[in-house]
Amino acid sequence: MIESSKPTRRERILPLAVGVAAVLLAACASTPPAPTESLLAARTAIATAEKADAGRYAAQDLGAAREKLTAANSAVEMKNMLGAQRLAEQSRVAADLAAAKTEQAKATAVNDEMKNSNDALVEEMQRKTGSQP
Repeated sequence: MIESSKPTRRERILPLAVGVAAVLLAACASTPPAPTESLLAARTAIATAEKADAGRYAAQDLGAAREKLTAANSAVEMKNMLGAQRLAEQSRVAADLAAAKTEQAKATAVNDEMKNSNDALVEEMQRKTGSQP
């Protein structure tokens, strides 16, 4: 009788199963690193919005950014790095939105002031010349 050197199905599957189990175990055991860059970007964006006076013009968005950053820091403490990453990014976006709304509000105020000044100049010119619009 000739002995077959061909491996049995079980002999072929066993190394594959061990390899898959090792990969799954390694994936479960490793925690992603803390999202330090995202947290720093969120802090920087909040500081920029605060300097732009977002607390006055976009307080709700600035508050949301702060809350998301606090939640991101809590997620890091609980070793939920993926959640922390997501919350840090949301915080940065909210802070950027607050800064943008602040700049828009300031630009609108400047525009309104310029219109009022222009109207006042027109009125003054008409009064001095005695003409009507």
